[in-house]
Amino acid sequence: MKVLRWFGASPTRETVAVAVVALAVLVVGSGWTPVVGRDEARFAQAAREMLDHGEWVVPTFAGVDRYDKPILIYWCAAASYAVFGVSEQAARLPANLAGALVILLLARSARRRWGAGAGALAGLLLLATPVFHVQARACTADMVMMLPTLAAALALEKLWVGDGSRRHALVLWLGLGAAVLAKGPVGPGVLLATVVGVWALERSWPRWQLGMVALLVVLGWWKAGPAVLLAAGSWATVETLRTPEGRRRLRRLEWRWGVPLLLALVLPWAIAAWIQTDGEFLRVAVGRHVVARSLVAFEGHAGFPGFYLLTGLVGAAPWFALLIPAIQWRGGDQRSRSSARFHTAWLLAPLLMFEVVATKLSHYWMPSYPAGVLLVVGWLLSGAQAGERVRAAARVLAMVGLAVLAVLPMIVVLRLELEGLAAPAVVVAAPLLAALPVVASGRFPSRRRATAAAAATLVFMALLVGLFAPGLGRFLLGPRAARAALEQRRPGEAVVVHKSRDDELFFYLPLATAASRSRADLVQRLTASGRFLAIAREEEAARVRAECPQAAFEIASRIDGVDLAKGRWACVVLLRPARR
Repeated sequence: MKVLRWFGASPTRETVAVAVVALAVLVVGSGWTPVVGRDEARFAQAAREMLDHGEWVVPTFAGVDRYDKPILIYWCAAASYAVFGVSEQAARLPANLAGALVILLLARSARRRWGAGAGALAGLLLLATPVFHVQARACTADMVMMLPTLAAALALEKLWVGDGSRRHALVLWLGLGAAVLAKGPVGPGVLLATVVGVWALERSWPRWQLGMVALLVVLGWWKAGPAVLLAAGSWATVETLRTPEGRRRLRRLEWRWGVPLLLALVLPWAIAAWIQTDGEFLRVAVGRHVVARSLVAFEGHAGFPGFYLLTGLVGAAPWFALLIPAIQWRGGDQRSRSSARFHTAWLLAPLLMFEVVATKLSHYWMPSYPAGVLLVVGWLLSGAQAGERVRAAARVLAMVGLAVLAVLPMIVVLRLELEGLAAPAVVVAAPLLAALPVVASGRFPSRRRATAAAAATLVFMALLVGLFAPGLGRFLLGPRAARAALEQRRPGEAVVVHKSRDDELFFYLPLATAASRSRADLVQRLTASGRFLAIAREEEAARVRAECPQAAFEIASRIDGVDLAKGRWACVVLLRPARR
């Protein structure tokens, strides 16, 4: 902790220094790996097309309107391209900046509550959180959404416990508007769930009511989805409005001018997108990507009860196990107890919300991670002690999380049989394995064990990004196929991507690259006159050859590579129409 207190007595110096360190950690090396995965590839390429076409309302991917997410991430990435040029580093820069600002807000909040060193400790714990670290290095909407959601949540806390002002109400509604522009209803949903959670923690529950709530959660997970939460929200609203304190809290939110302000931020773009697409953008964005996603697991991203707790054990390894004693801590004075209750609701209520959503990914719960970090830091710095059994359970869980995280790179190497990456995988695991004795020992104070776990995880992530990930990037199928296509394309030959499963291809190919989205389309291209080089999965090319003999083509090249989404090797072919 002496190192953490090095920042001195100045809150500004401590929080700014933590944010600068976070920005340096996130920016360095973010361009060393190729664009990875379907989501990052689509965001990065859509922003590239937006800048090239000058279309700032409806983004496109491979020339087709993209309705998956609202507009903010595309604007941010396109602006970065305009300043720094199109590259992996520029695509990820908005997430880097948003991640550093998230660290700044969290460090400032922790420092204000618990004094010198608290901001540095909170920033270190969140920066070393693997899920956060990965998302802060990816060109996706999650980190751009997390920043305004965090600002709005901290402002909401101030208003809810009676320590806020009109300035905090302004931050709340501006933050909610920006969060909606980044990822739709996710940010407001997290805050609404938090308010319902505070209400639930403040009231006493008869057993029959607890049983009814448990039944609703089970029903939501099994079939109904988040619709069951409407019952809890309605219940909380009615009970809150019945009490004088509840009505005072709602008035402090300044909703009379706050809601119009939120709408003024969101509606100009939403109306323009509605008009330009005849309503299709919002019908797909809301109907498919909000309602349908909550009821059906998209792209196989299903889960099981407790999915986020299990993945959090590894994805938030440096501090997750300490939540066991930290949630029991209630602070000293009334204000501290109110804040701890708010943070507990901010952590647990969104967890229940995401559990009943059918589509599950480990980073969905990430907007609640700052609440967990604040609970842990408050407990560590308060000097509170937990029972021996609780401490032992926390140590065991921390060891399991760190050990699993350490072996993940080696599992990837062994599963995919990647030559030359076994030694880097061992080097990457070394910091976490070295920290295990400290984490396991009961002789060290909890704060020292937490600091050691966070420092070791941060070194692990740095080595993963700087040493292991670039090596893994050499095996990825999409960039390999794109390089081969550019090398073998003849003068005047167009490039066509057929039924792409490797969307990162488009980021590394010319903007004029065409997309063939059906077998009939490829057959028509092959039978018509024209010169092009097509990229297709090997099995798809075999089906075309077997089922459509009139579509004659020749294989120009065969490229093997890793399909990271499926966790296996795959093959694409470069094909041309046969000479007649």
